[in-house]
Amino acid sequence: MSARTGTGLLCLLAAMGAALACEPGKQRARPDVLLITIDTLRADYVHAYGFPLEITPSIDALAARGVLFENAIAAATLTAPAHASIMTSRYVREHSIGSRNGDTRLHGLSTLAETFSEAGYSTAAFISNAVLRRRIGLDRGFETYDDELPSRERNRGNYFERIAEETAGNALEWLALRPAADPVFLWLHLQDPHGPYTPPAEWVGRVGDFPLSIRRPLGTLRANSGRAGIPLYQVLEDEIDPAFYAGRYAEEIQYADHWVGQVIAAVERHGEERGSVILLTADHGESLGESGWFFQHGQSTAPELARVPFVLAAPGLEAARIRGPVSHVDIAPTLIALAGLPELPGARGRALEEEIRNGEVAEDRLIFCDTDGESAAYSPGSWTRVGGSIASDRVGDVMQATRAESIRLTETGKWRPSDLDSRALRGLEEYLEARTPLVAAGPMEPQHIDELRALGYLPPAEEEPEEPDPRAAEAPVSENLSH
Repeated sequence: MSARTGTGLLCLLAAMGAALACEPGKQRARPDVLLITIDTLRADYVHAYGFPLEITPSIDALAARGVLFENAIAAATLTAPAHASIMTSRYVREHSIGSRNGDTRLHGLSTLAETFSEAGYSTAAFISNAVLRRRIGLDRGFETYDDELPSRERNRGNYFERIAEETAGNALEWLALRPAADPVFLWLHLQDPHGPYTPPAEWVGRVGDFPLSIRRPLGTLRANSGRAGIPLYQVLEDEIDPAFYAGRYAEEIQYADHWVGQVIAAVERHGEERGSVILLTADHGESLGESGWFFQHGQSTAPELARVPFVLAAPGLEAARIRGPVSHVDIAPTLIALAGLPELPGARGRALEEEIRNGEVAEDRLIFCDTDGESAAYSPGSWTRVGGSIASDRVGDVMQATRAESIRLTETGKWRPSDLDSRALRGLEEYLEARTPLVAAGPMEPQHIDELRALGYLPPAEEEPEEPDPRAAEAPVSENLSH
């Protein structure tokens, strides 16, 4: 691939504008738009990003003809906040879901789906993770929001999900019923490869054991998170070899990639006359032994959790690799710009025309990443994090009460502690001072409460919190959760 794209995107937008100007009163053809988010996919487990095995042919094919951003940073290392940032182009502390993962909801911001719906697109979402159910507000703007989750997770019987074949199959059925002349905005979320790593039987063994840097056997933790062992919800067949789990993780990625290819092909057939814009990313990564964390996520904003694939293909774009960094918050502005639609109000991200044109990202850009209890600012080659950032509304108090550290990428490709980055700390201070109040999600069905308990996001049934979480305000009575 070339390092730069020339002026492909600019030519595309200019051509679209010229066509509209030449035919007054005629509505220009809108491209179909497909957004794919794969749960828990590390960038470095995609072959196009350097994984040694060719387990992602569909993603690789998209990257070969599109733009691959080498350093894309997730807005959060948990599912619900990351997707809220994708849909609103706001960082985690700037939307009402915050860094929570299933008990808060989106309120008061325009969304990517609403923008497409208002422009006359048929809009649909097909999701596979319990924390993305419509109660958290991401259904806004979608005519169809398919959040039926028929399968029980292997190790957490109260947690429901949906495998890639079923989610993609529903999306393909919906797309087949759309007239070819009608533009579509389709969001496909695939739960695979979220743990436990249980690909369908016909996919098991296609990769086999894949060695990690730590090769000694691991113990089993007594909880779903923690260091130096296999989380309880990940344990399979009494296996204690980390290479077994890494191989199963790769097989789940391979399985998801197959269905990614099926949906991409169907969308491109549907939009053959108008063209298709396709963007693929992940909500966050997964720890595979870094700093003693195995097969889990959400515990920090570290690179193995924050760095995600980000691949874009569209009519008129030349193939390229761009170093970055870019962010989840850039997704909505970019897709909207490529469709020729009005800008999303208050977007914090940028349409990536400049990056695509120049083949690089401005060195002075800070990108924020969050999880519950930690916030970070990424810049090229470094990241700075502040621990305990959710504990106080005043960042000065947080800075004095908890840790702050900067980490830089060395020439050997390792992340090492360095002197504190004062510029990043100032950026974090400004970012956290503008924090948006959280909004509690609406009432849940009893089975959904059990799901969140199984995930560890709510206390067991026999326990109750000592007092309501002061970070989540009551939802307005008049708010319609199905909006």
